Amino acid sequence: MRIEPIIEQGRQSNHGPNICPCETKDYNTCSFLRQYRENLEKIDFDKMMADMEDLANRYAIANKIKEEIIIVLIVYETPTNPCSERKPLQDFFNAHGVECKELDYPINSLASIKNEPFDF
Repeated sequence: MRIEPIIEQGRQSNHGPNICPCETKDYNTCSFLRQYRENLEKIDFDKMMADMEDLANRYAIANKIKEEIIIVLIVYETPTNPCSERKPLQDFFNAHGVECKELDYPINSLASIKNEPFDF
């Protein structure tokens, strides 16, 4: 699922870790990442979470999944890219009381993976 409100379009200061125009490659001083974090606060967080949880619940019902559905954000940039939106997103979710951290590997789950198409 693509979550449109958290996608920053037209970003001018994020061209990858080797071409970072702010030169510091630091979340606390990067103008793009600071602006992105400010833009996240304009989102209706409760509505966004309700929409994501509704989708997860409908998927669980449609596929007869009894285990808890865990929502995972997938970000384009790697965890080692200091110009990534990962840190502002983590701050945003955590500030709203929803734990958000890097995914721990390996992923161990009681849920079985079905080889069926994702469909509602």
